[in-house]
Amino acid sequence: MSFPKFSELKEIDITKIDDQIIKAKKELLFLRIQKANFSRFSPHLLTHTKHQLSQLLTLRRSLYAKKFNVQRLKKKIKKKN
Repeated sequence: MSFPKFSELKEIDITKIDDQIIKAKKELLFLRIQKANFSRFSPHLLTHTKHQLSQLLTLRRSLYAKKFNVQRLKKKIKKKN
């Protein structure tokens, strides 16, 4: 099973990204509990979930950065005028 591509996530809006981040964090917690209890555990699921979480956090950060940079540029333009 291959890792999901970052380009697949780019079409998602911020609210759905936040929901998916919460789901990924819950799944990581569940997987860590399974690992600690020596129950049925697949190590690759832990790796995939961490990878997905990092992609989602990166995407969320870039979307927020774009949003705030646009606001800063608008303020600079208003100050010049």
